[in-house]
Amino acid sequence: MVLGAGRGPLVSATLRAARQAGTRVRVYAVEKNPNAVVTLENWQYEEWGSQVWVVPRDMRDWDPPEGADVVVSELLGSFGDNELSPECLDGARNCLKGGQKMG
Repeated sequence: MVLGAGRGPLVSATLRAARQAGTRVRVYAVEKNPNAVVTLENWQYEEWGSQVWVVPRDMRDWDPPEGADVVVSELLGSFGDNELSPECLDGARNCLKGGQKMG
């Protein structure tokens, strides 16, 4: 899961890493900014296809259909102003598979 997916660079990096590792992945790109969601949906349509699910929600309020093996996020955000604070990630603990810890 990419929490705070923004306009997609972390999603692209996640897919690239999966390709290099020779593994198939399903990526949930969770983003609350409606303007960024439009960009993510375009990437999904043009490049990523069905391996990426765009979720237009706040990560803290989202009930994922399955737990994540890996959570990818970027705490500083595009403006370098801590726009995705650690408190947001703490509120997204329900996204992990049972028994895993964020840290």
